[in-house]
Parts: sequence; C-alpha cells; structure tokens
Amino acid sequence: MDGLLLAAMTVVGLTGVMFGMTGFGFALISVPPLLLLYEPDTVVAVTIGVTLLPSAMIVGAARRELEPGLILKLLPGALPGLLVGAWILAIADPNILKVVAGALVTGYAVLLLLGVQPHFGAGGWATTLAGAASGTLATSTGLSAPPVVILFQELRLPTNAFRASISAYFVVLNLIGFAILLASGTLDRGDVVTTAALAPAALLGALAGNRLVRRLSASGFHRLTVFLLLLTGVMGIVTALAAIV
Repeated sequence: MDGLLLAAMTVVGLTGVMFGMTGFGFALISVPPLLLLYEPDTVVAVTIGVTLLPSAMIVGAARRELEPGLILKLLPGALPGLLVGAWILAIADPNILKVVAGALVTGYAVLLLLGVQPHFGAGGWATTLAGAASGTLATSTGLSAPPVVILFQELRLPTNAFRASISAYFVVLNLIGFAILLASGTLDRGDVVTTAALAPAALLGALAGNRLVRRLSASGFHRLTVFLLLLTGVMGIVTALAAIV
C-alpha cells in the first residue's frame, strides 16, 4: 500500500466517525486534507462515493424512525439540482458559489448559537428549495448537507429520525450524482478505483461513530449539528477564497 492511499484512508476513516454520529459533515472534514492528496475532481468523487455504505449503515441502524415522506419531497428539487451542479463544475469556477453558500450557512449557525431560531417555513416549497440547493452543491462543490440540515433543524427532527432521514436522502442523491458525473465525463476510471479503495475505511469509521452517538443526549446532538454547520460555512468560505486567490 502506497503512502498516498494510506494517508487518504486515514482521512476518510477519521471523518467517518463524525459522519457516523451525525449523518453529514463528511465533505466538510475530509475535503481540505484530501485536496492536498488528489485533484479536485477526484475529491468530489470520493466525497460522494465513499459515503454510500456508511449512509446505508446509518439508515439500517435507525430505520424505525426514518421519514420516507420527507425524503420524497426533497428529491423533486434535488434531481435537477444535480444536473445544474455538474454543469457548473464542468464550465465554471464553483468557488464563487461556495463563498456565497458558506456565508449564508455561517450566518444561520451563528444565529442558532445565539439562541435565535430563524423560521423559513417547512412547507412543500421550503423542502423543494432545500433539495434543489443541496443537489446543486453536491455535484459542484461536494458540500450538499447544509440546506438539508437547516430544513431538519426547522422541523426539529429527533436524533435518530434526523440521522436516518438525512442518510437515506444522501444514498439516493449520491448514487444519482455519481452517475451524472460519470456520464458527463467529469470523472474517469481512476476516480472510481480510488473511491472504491477508500470506501471500507469510511465504513469502519462510521460504525464507530454510530456507537458513539448513543452516548449523546438530544441537546448534545443538536449542539453537535450546529457546530458542524458553522464549521461547514466557515471552511467553505476559507477554502473557496484560498482557491480563488
């Protein structure tokens, strides 16, 4: 095993622990170090592909609290969003989009930390919009979680319902997103091989995280998701500005 692959396995394995606890945040933690190891297109492939098995594991562990109706409402916006994101990745610099999205996510998380709960509504339009934003960010930047996390915060989903539902959504989203990127020629055989090689490490980490989350209270899980949301926004801004500069 070469040093590059070992370093990448370490990154995705440790990231998998946090992902197993929350059901999101994989790209947030893994993208910066992975960009030191691989090209951006490969990193997008990895962040989408290696979360499939961990997401399926989380769904299985918390399946009784899964909200399938909510997932079905997200998909009509998410599917065209995936196509838009792939188009952005192919023809434009997605870092501008990343800066804007990061600023909005950071502002929202700060409000939550200050005890202010913004209300955007949780009707059909809000769910469709969250799905569209998530799909677009998935295939353009790999940061697809924030719109869905914000929606689930609005809905005040319990811990296991949150984890199972967001994981099931990402199984569907990532399967379709990966297929779109392959069909568009953005990814090649080497990206697929790298993703397959790293997937077992991500799954092992997620299994550990799935056990750790049982020790968290509902309020502790809420604080963890808000912290990850804040970190997502800040890191999105920082990494995008660094790439632009």
